[in-house]
This record gives sequence, C-alpha cells and structure tokens, in this order.
Amino acid sequence: MRQLARVVEVHGERATVSSSRRSMCEGCVKSGGCGHCDLSGIIASNRAMQAEALNPIGAKPGELVELESDSARVLGYAALVFLLPIAVCALFWFLGSRLFGEGIPGVIAAAVGFALTFFGIALFDRFLGKKTPRITIVRRVTDPESLGYLSAESVDRE
Repeated sequence: MRQLARVVEVHGERATVSSSRRSMCEGCVKSGGCGHCDLSGIIASNRAMQAEALNPIGAKPGELVELESDSARVLGYAALVFLLPIAVCALFWFLGSRLFGEGIPGVIAAAVGFALTFFGIALFDRFLGKKTPRITIVRRVTDPESLGYLSAESVDRE
C-alpha cells in the first residue's frame, strides 16, 4: 500500500511523517455525484495522522514523500481490530451461556470478552507492535499528480 506524506522530524534512520486520513471517495471521478461522499464525510476524518517510518533515502523535514507499507500486514491489523473482538465476543457469549445459563450471564460474558480483547490488543500494540516501524519512505515526491495522487494539499489537511 502506498501513500503520500510529509516528513515532520528525522531521528537517525527513522522519520516522523504526517499524512491525511484517506476517505473512501478520495480520487473518485464522480466527485460526490453518487451520494456515498456524504457518508464518507461523516465516517472519515480530515485530521492528519502521524507515524514512525524507516527513512533509507535520508528525507529531510518538510519534504513530500511516498510511503510504502505491507498490504498483508495492514489487512492483518484490520482483522485484529475489527474481526477478533466480534469472534471473542461470540465465543464468550457461547461459553457464558453454557456455563452460567442463557440470557444475562451470556451477555455479561460477551461484554467481558469484548473488553478483554481490546485490552489484549492494547498490550500487543504497546509491547510488540511498536518495536520496528512497518512503514518505509520509498522516494521523494515533487509532482504528486504524476504518481496518481490528487495533490500535495491532501497531505497537509488538518
């Protein structure tokens, strides 16, 4: 997966980069003609997000760069955050219903499983997920439009 970003700080072989959150309608040729853009505006945020990236090209603060991340890893993290809590919730509901009876005990067990999943994800992120940046700066960008991006302004939104 590739995305535009602006380098904010450099610390040795790593850099802090800032990029706008992308909406599902970014780059769409219909530009709001389909009605989905209203939903995208409600769900998506135009705030910038910051991340730590490997900087093998030696990009400097203020430069516009293209980032690359492993798509499989991004999809794996999405599954971890969205699918795992639902699966654990269902499992805890099943176990709670079988062990303590159907109804309220199953619902309480499901809520506990749901909460424990996010606690586990937070621990994973804190201790294992941030050891090495999973994003790499692959090149400096002087003309975003030539690479198929809308513009540099889409990176600088806050």
